[in-house]
Amino acid sequence: MLTTWYGISSFLFGVLLFFPTKKLFMALNINRLQARENRTITDEELMKLTKKVNIIAGIIAMTFAFFYNKFIMLKYF
Repeated sequence: MLTTWYGISSFLFGVLLFFPTKKLFMALNINRLQARENRTITDEELMKLTKKVNIIAGIIAMTFAFFYNKFIMLKYF
């Protein structure tokens, strides 16, 4: 029962963390790209950047969620 709860709660926590993480990484990458090239980015560049950021944000959010949830469950259960 505890293993099932760990998986479900970690996944939901990761999904909730994905959206602010994605916004943060998008803002950082767009600002970095615009400063480096001294122009606004095109729609094609934005789509490529969005795909890359989605993957990176998903990996980071899920990894953090599973590790954090494991730490909390070991400490309190």
